Amino acid sequence: MKTFTFRYDPKATVKGSMDQMLKAAKSGKPHIEKDEIRSASLKALLTVATENRLHLFRLIHEEHPESVYDLAKLFERDLSYVSKEVRVLESLGLIKLQKKMVQGRERLKPTALYDRILVDFDLADKRVS
Repeated sequence: MKTFTFRYDPKATVKGSMDQMLKAAKSGKPHIEKDEIRSASLKALLTVATENRLHLFRLIHEEHPESVYDLAKLFERDLSYVSKEVRVLESLGLIKLQKKMVQGRERLKPTALYDRILVDFDLADKRVS
C-alpha cells in the first residue's frame, strides 16, 4: 500500500515549508520530498490538504473516473473548479493526468498514485537526552 503523508514537523521552518508547498502547487512540479509534505504550520498544511481536494482524491481512487469531466459530475461541482483542484493534486504528486482521445476529443484521465493519505501530527519530543 503506497502512502502519502502530510506531516506536522515543529522543527521545519514555516516560511520554508509554505514556500515549498505553494511553489509545488503553482509550478506543477511535485514537492521535493518523496511521498511527504512536511510543515511546522498546521495552517500551511491545511491550505494544501483541503477537505475538497482530499474528497476529490478519494473519488479518483475509488471511482476511477474516465475524465476530469466525469469527476466533476461525481463531485457535483463545476468543471472549471474541479480542473483547477485536480491540477493542484497533480502538482503535489498525488495523482497523474493521462491524455486520452474519446470520440475524437482529448480528455484528461485522473489516476491516483497512492492508496492512502495520512495527516501526521506526531507531537512526541524525539530529542536524545
